[in-house]
Amino acid sequence: MTFEIRDGTLCRDGTPFVVAGVDYHPSAAGCRIWTDWDPQALRRDFRAMADAGLNTVRIFMFWRDFEPTPGHHDPVVFDRLRTAVDLADAAGLACVLSLLTIWMNGQRLDLPWRRGRSLIDDPELLDRQRAYARRAAIALHGAGNVLAVDLGDEIANVDPTAARLPPETVAAWQTSLAETLRAHLPGLLVTQANDPSGVLGAAPFGPDNAAGLDLIALHGFPTWAPVSIESTSSYKASNLVPFLVRYARAFGVPLVDELTSYGTDEATTAAYLRAATAAALGNGAAGVLAWCWQDIASAEEPYQQRPGERFVGLHRLDGTPRPALAGLRETLRAAPRMRPGPGRAPVALYLPQRVRADGGSYLDTGVGTAATFYAYLLLKRAHLDVDIVAGDPTGYRLVVCPSVGHVTLTDLTRLGRAARHGATVYYSMADHLHGFPGPELAGVELVDYTLLTAGHDRVEWDTDRWPLDWAGAGVRPSVLAATTGQVLGRYPNGTPALVRNPLGLGQVVFCAAPFERQLDVPGRLTAATWERLYRRVAALAGLFPEVDCADPDVEILPGRAAGPHEVLLVNHAPTARRVHLRWRTPDGARLRCQVALDGKDWRLVTRPSPAGVRRRAVPSTRALP
Repeated sequence: MTFEIRDGTLCRDGTPFVVAGVDYHPSAAGCRIWTDWDPQALRRDFRAMADAGLNTVRIFMFWRDFEPTPGHHDPVVFDRLRTAVDLADAAGLACVLSLLTIWMNGQRLDLPWRRGRSLIDDPELLDRQRAYARRAAIALHGAGNVLAVDLGDEIANVDPTAARLPPETVAAWQTSLAETLRAHLPGLLVTQANDPSGVLGAAPFGPDNAAGLDLIALHGFPTWAPVSIESTSSYKASNLVPFLVRYARAFGVPLVDELTSYGTDEATTAAYLRAATAAALGNGAAGVLAWCWQDIASAEEPYQQRPGERFVGLHRLDGTPRPALAGLRETLRAAPRMRPGPGRAPVALYLPQRVRADGGSYLDTGVGTAATFYAYLLLKRAHLDVDIVAGDPTGYRLVVCPSVGHVTLTDLTRLGRAARHGATVYYSMADHLHGFPGPELAGVELVDYTLLTAGHDRVEWDTDRWPLDWAGAGVRPSVLAATTGQVLGRYPNGTPALVRNPLGLGQVVFCAAPFERQLDVPGRLTAATWERLYRRVAALAGLFPEVDCADPDVEILPGRAAGPHEVLLVNHAPTARRVHLRWRTPDGARLRCQVALDGKDWRLVTRPSPAGVRRRAVPSTRALP
């Protein structure tokens, strides 16, 4: 195999490789690709993909076609698989192959002999999967264009009970199948594609439970996101997939293998895909596979039950391209320049050990990753570059730990160590019992809780006021008394709400309110300058954005792979913006320029030279030299 992960980067033949491709069903056959076999259609489509500047195609192996009865592997279908892979290779395309495809477009195209049994822990089905994987590996032997094998598309939807399995059971299933494939195809990269419940829910199919995999595959359709995304055109929509990418980078190498929008017109789809793709690549995705190549003419299952699934292609039924294709091509051409440069960000967004745990008892406040999402957005809106970190955050200048509902001793040890070594640790609390970090870190002690929120309805820090929605957050206020901490902000009733506590060489800034969690209400995030709290906390750490502007809707990603002084701008707003960029330099030079951005648009911008900088405006070109 020619693909490998080298120092956290996907490479082909030793050279960094950015996946630029599409998910694929042939239009006429749809999901009957292996039974209504038409190699000429595949040859034509693959050549068109390559002509469009794409380098990868994802193909779905419907298990029922390859093994129609238990233990019988249809040799004709396996020969067709190898032909499809070879046709892609002839066109210059790499392949991602989804092995255990059952769930597709909201329907189960199931094995007639599965009879509802679990793919994950039924012994007979586990044996059948391993045998099927071995047979697929034999068919693929010698094919140098297989980028990865995806164990199965959104497996949690095949068997809903799998979402309640112990994480270690799911991890063992992934590892077992991956090892089976690699035993016959040494060096093969293996992944497994999941919807956002693997991050924003408690499902065991997630980046934090993928140790046996090489790539972490992500889906992030805003229509079905378990957080309040107001519309596909909204600020939050095109930030969803980049957030999932940053989250996955805490555990491995992320690949966005499904990306599009549903229920939108062509202009909205094109704009969303342009911004989300650029931001995903800029935040470290190994690449993007757009859903999907062409509208589906087939009326066979699953399209008779969900006919709307037929019309989300980059091409219409007649083969003419939609506007989204041009924007996608342009973005993917610039992908190598969008990759993050070496090194790490100055800010760590810390993941507590139980951030995705949902115990389901009266002691628990539920999954906490919605707060992680909003903390990520606040850091982006403050133009503070961030890594999401699941382990020891020591060495980062600012560590953000948002709206904690359940903290462990390991978490407290890590956060305390980071502060004692010089970090500013910002810690906000959701649950006053199991999320309170203790007086040593917080600099306050718990007095009581209260259900009377009138005196706790906002945080006041000097002239700044931030209203609080306790009901929306689903938690109750607590009454605190300062011990070793300096009170920075108070509730209207005068009790501490925001406390600065020195600790070793650093400090802890403790927020007694679930500041991030209470933002998960439609329209709330962009209705106030919530990010100003993060800017002020960062200032306490002596930390200021490397590149800044006054518009919080524009994401600024500094330090691109193409050069340390190149930045990627992504306008996540649906309307055009004129951005006045400001650079901070060690010698104090005032470097500025203007950039015009359409709605949901992006630009690569090189830092201007000091000479004549005041009058320089960046030309309206997509990728600047």
